[in-house]
Amino acid sequence: NNNDLYSATRIETILGVDGLSLVDPHDNELVDVTKAFHCDGMLLCTHPKSNRLVVWNPFSGKTRWIQPQKHYNSAYAMGYDKNELCHNYKILRLPCYYDHGKLGSWKKLDANLEGDLRFEIYEFGSNSWRSVDVITTQAYLQPGGVSLKGDTYWVLSNHKGFDYSLLSFDFSKERLQRLCVPTSHDEPFNSDTMALSVVRDEHLLLLYQSNETVMVNIWITEEIGPTFVSWCMFLKVDLKPHVHFIWNPTSFFIIDMEKKVVLCCHGSRDISHRSCMLRLVPSGVSRWYLLTRPWHVPTLFGYVPEELA
Repeated sequence: NNNDLYSATRIETILGVDGLSLVDPHDNELVDVTKAFHCDGMLLCTHPKSNRLVVWNPFSGKTRWIQPQKHYNSAYAMGYDKNELCHNYKILRLPCYYDHGKLGSWKKLDANLEGDLRFEIYEFGSNSWRSVDVITTQAYLQPGGVSLKGDTYWVLSNHKGFDYSLLSFDFSKERLQRLCVPTSHDEPFNSDTMALSVVRDEHLLLLYQSNETVMVNIWITEEIGPTFVSWCMFLKVDLKPHVHFIWNPTSFFIIDMEKKVVLCCHGSRDISHRSCMLRLVPSGVSRWYLLTRPWHVPTLFGYVPEELA
C-alpha cells in the first residue's frame, strides 16, 4: 500500500538523520542518509553503489526504490503539484557536477535540452521519468536545497563565483525562478558559509557567514511570491572568541522562535572526528561535539510527517 509511505502522526520534531539507518535490499549496503532531501515527512536519498534513489518514510519504515535514467552528474529534489487535491509527488533531476578546485562544496549547474544536460522529472503517479524543457545559465548551486509548500529552493551563485541569489523550482508549473537574497558579495565566496532551512512550513531561513568575519546573520522570509521574496533579519550572532568559522556543509534549525534559539551542525570536527554542534542565541554561542559516522556530517531539519489524502 503506497499510502503507508506517507502516513504518520503529525508531530514536529528536529531530526538529525545521522542517527537513522536504511539498508538497500539489492546489495545489503547502508544508504547514506546524511544528505537526504526532506519533503512532506519523506526523505529522498541517493545510493550511488546501486545507482538508485529511494524515498523513505522513517516514521512508517516504508520505502519506494527508483531507478534514475542518469545516475551521474546529478542532484535531486522532491516536491509536489499544489494544484491537485492529493499531492502528486515528483522528483527533479538537475544536471550538475562538482567542478574540482572551484567553489568547494558548490556544484556547477549547466543545462540544455540535449544529452545528459537536461532536467528530468519522475512522477510517482506514472512511475516514469520524462524530460523537462528547462534551461538555465551556467551557475554554481549548493546541493542542499529545501522544500517549502511543494517547491524547492537552493542558494545559487553566478558562474564566476560572484554574487548570489535564490533559485526556486515550482513543481506545479515546472519552472525555475531566480529570487533575491538579502546580502551580496563582490569577491568569489568559496569560503563563505551559506545554508537554507525551513520553519513551520511557512518561512525560509538563510544563514550567512562571510569569510571576512565571524559574524553570523540569519534572515527569515516575510513573504514569498512567484517572482519575489522579502526578508527581515532574524538573528545576528558574533562567534568571537569561542568559534571562528562555520564550515560547509552546514544545516540548522530554529528550536525556539520567540527566544531566537538556533541549533546548527557544520563540517568542523575535533581530534576524535566528532561533528561540531552549535547553539546560537542573541547573546552568543555554545558548542559541543557529537559522535557521528566517519566523514559524515548530520543533517538537521524540522520533521513533520504528513498523511496522504
